[in-house]
Amino acid sequence: MKLFGDSKRVQHIEAPVVTYLSREEAIGLAHLATEGAGLSWAEPVAAGAQREEIDSHVVWTVVTNALYRGTQVRVRIDDTTGTTLEVRKTIR
Repeated sequence: MKLFGDSKRVQHIEAPVVTYLSREEAIGLAHLATEGAGLSWAEPVAAGAQREEIDSHVVWTVVTNALYRGTQVRVRIDDTTGTTLEVRKTIR
């Protein structure tokens, strides 16, 4: 008799990412980097932190104009140092 339905095992569980920067700080740095690159900042903004690879640094990714089609700016920020890794314009 199965008590919990499916008997498949979970292969990989990621622990929550602990960050040095807060979400608001990452968004502020991304805003500065966007303006510094001469690109336009558009709300709403999506932001999230994740590890790029196992045992690597945590990187924040901030995306402008997150809910709409059109031009978006994607900014990647190193969580440990606060340095901007990438600023690029994408069209969705």
